[in-house]
Order: sequence, then C-alpha cells, then structure tokens
Amino acid sequence: MQDSLRKVLIDSHVAAIAIAILIFSSLDAAFLALWGPVSSFLFALATGPWGNSPYAYLNPGHVIRSAFSSDVVNLSVSLSILVEALAGVLTAYLLSRWADGVGPLRCLGSYRDKLSRKTNRKTN
Repeated sequence: MQDSLRKVLIDSHVAAIAIAILIFSSLDAAFLALWGPVSSFLFALATGPWGNSPYAYLNPGHVIRSAFSSDVVNLSVSLSILVEALAGVLTAYLLSRWADGVGPLRCLGSYRDKLSRKTNRKTN
C-alpha cells in the first residue's frame, strides 16, 4: 500500500527539518535586511550632521545628493532581502500547515517531543 506524500514527509522528518531551515534562514535574512538601515542610522547619529568630513558644510547639496542616492540603493537592497525573509516564513507556515495542520513553531515543538520519546534500546 502506498502512503501519501504528506505521511511520508511526516514519518521521515523531512518536513520538520525543512521548516527549521526555512525559519532559521528567514531569521538570518531579516537580521541582514535590518542591519543596513540600523547601522546607517547609528553611524549618522554617532558622526553628527556632517558625517566624516569637517568641510561638508561648504557644499551641502553634494552631501545631500550623495547620501540620498546611496540610501535609496541600500533601502532597496534591504527591502528585497526582507521580502526574501517573509517568503521563507510564509513557506515554512504553509508547509507546516499542510504537513501537520499547525503552525511552524508548534510543529517544531511537537517534533522535539517526538524525538525525546524515541529510544534506540531494545526492550525484552
């Protein structure tokens, strides 16, 4: 008798491993996406309104144009990485709902319980 793909995924623990990988890669991508804007903000806060150059006040238009263009590029990169992180979370959610009928964190929690109950000892 052939089992369904869903049952095979649950029995072989492939679904739980895929969910864990998707969640951790999404966390990594979210940290990477937020690191750029946060570090830029902290740098601007630490260096003040003129940045590194003490002569920035001589040509403020150039400073504003260069800062704006690099910020737009950085924000677009951060936004694309954040979309990747959200796609990973959504994929993990859909896979866990399809495989176990619960969310990804509850699925991983039940998988941990399943592993802790298993023993490799033979009983007599």
